[in-house]
Amino acid sequence: MFNHVTKKHIYDLENQLLQPEIRSSKEKIGNLLTEDFFEFCSSGNVYFFSEDNFNNDAQEQIVFNCEIKDFDIKMLASDVVLATYKAVKHHETREHTKCSLRSSTWKCSNGQWKMVSHQGTLTRKFLKAAAIHRNQDKSYLNLSFRTQFRI
Repeated sequence: MFNHVTKKHIYDLENQLLQPEIRSSKEKIGNLLTEDFFEFCSSGNVYFFSEDNFNNDAQEQIVFNCEIKDFDIKMLASDVVLATYKAVKHHETREHTKCSLRSSTWKCSNGQWKMVSHQGTLTRKFLKAAAIHRNQDKSYLNLSFRTQFRI
């Protein structure tokens, strides 16, 4: 069942995967991704990970300070969660930022959470967050967006 410990734990794991020192280490990233992991990248590329096919792309060495906003998880099964959030990447030497909507599927096996899939979709800057309203019995979600984008 969902609890705040699980939400915080998944948040911490997502945050680790945004760190260059984790992404550049075959061992560390192997502890966070399943062998059949795949990602639909915000660049439009598809990335597949396996222990035998570790891709330490030089592009990943670009240093960003990444900020996670509006993080949430939804339990899909007792051992599977969907994490959603907004990511804002601030480039270390430039003034521009990259904003994206992110979703990840996590599975717990033998007490260890690993990411199964991930998708990042580039978007324009977020000025106001989307509001999610639930009715009293929580049987459905009503999404109302009050978002402005800077061009």
